[in-house]
Amino acid sequence: MNTKEFIISSSSDELALSALLIQPDTALKGVIVILHGMAEHKERYIDFMQACAKDGYAALIYDHRGHGESVCSKDDYGYFYEEDADYIVEDVKDVIDHVRQVFPSVPVILFAHSMGTLVARLYCKKYDDTIDKLILSGPVVKNQLVTAALFLTKVLRLCFGKHHRSHFIQSLAFGGYDRKFEGTHENRWLSENMHNVMVYNAEEKDGFIFTLNGFKNLFLMVKRTFDGKGWKVKNPTLPILFLAGENDPVIGSVEQLHQAEDDMRRQGYDTIEEKVYPHMRHEILQEEKKDTVICDILDFIES
Repeated sequence: MNTKEFIISSSSDELALSALLIQPDTALKGVIVILHGMAEHKERYIDFMQACAKDGYAALIYDHRGHGESVCSKDDYGYFYEEDADYIVEDVKDVIDHVRQVFPSVPVILFAHSMGTLVARLYCKKYDDTIDKLILSGPVVKNQLVTAALFLTKVLRLCFGKHHRSHFIQSLAFGGYDRKFEGTHENRWLSENMHNVMVYNAEEKDGFIFTLNGFKNLFLMVKRTFDGKGWKVKNPTLPILFLAGENDPVIGSVEQLHQAEDDMRRQGYDTIEEKVYPHMRHEILQEEKKDTVICDILDFIES
């Protein structure tokens, strides 16, 4: 397999988006574009990308703005360089346009994890006809408190500025997750695999607290994903797969996961599948039984 690192310039503000492409040595079956989650970086997905390449698929991932190498400086981790959660969605269009140009005759599959599932669903509002399949892993579900969280974030921005990192907002958003699980490791809600948790905690590019600008964009994405507005549904038969760990606090419960699926059905999508993995937590691609998940993903892509 071949690995290539390169830059894609955002059409929104010319921010340099750091991208990584792994291609198979065999005939190309398709391209999987990966949208990672909040406060992590693209290299965490290399094992998954290599598994895809071994099965004949190219895998492309890029650091979201404010993450990994897609920053102007390390002080900008968790800072989006925008105010309205639009550029991060248009970045996906830039990447997929690039993929379509380089690989014009193969299917394009969009895989998204966690915060990336918000970006992916907002992308699908306008551009669902540019992809052939959609996979949502550890999807964020509807939260009735998001309007209040957004208001509070805006108030704190007036007091402390948009670059401020609020431990209060961080605790409000994620503080309850670890309490659901026994143990002492911070971020143990991410996975049952404690080695993964420790590696995540030790990495500078992972686990940082968002700026207030980042939280504003995050909460806007949650709100817009479930507001029922702007869905063009050009591709109502788009095959969609929801994936989640049974014990993932981000989905809240399996019932709430079903509600997120039903939300997309209400918009007009009629080909939706689901897989829930017993005992797994949020990062199903980092669990010890991740090979099962990867096999299910590839089976869905090839079906």
